Amino acid sequence: MDELVGLNDTFFSFAKAGIILLLFIYLVFTIIVVRQTKIMTETLKVGFEVTIKTLSLIQMLMVILLLVLAVIIL
Repeated sequence: MDELVGLNDTFFSFAKAGIILLLFIYLVFTIIVVRQTKIMTETLKVGFEVTIKTLSLIQMLMVILLLVLAVIIL
């Protein structure tokens, strides 16, 4: 029975590390999206560039907040 408790702790440690790693990869993806949005709004003038930039920045801030919370909670 003691082996199962140790296995359970090891599994959850790997799961927590995997979740944090995936959130970090998602943060990198979000940074790329913000950069691409900036380039797109400089190239195309359609009238709602501020809205698009704002949404991409809000997404990046939410991902940063989620990553910080995951590190604190997990």
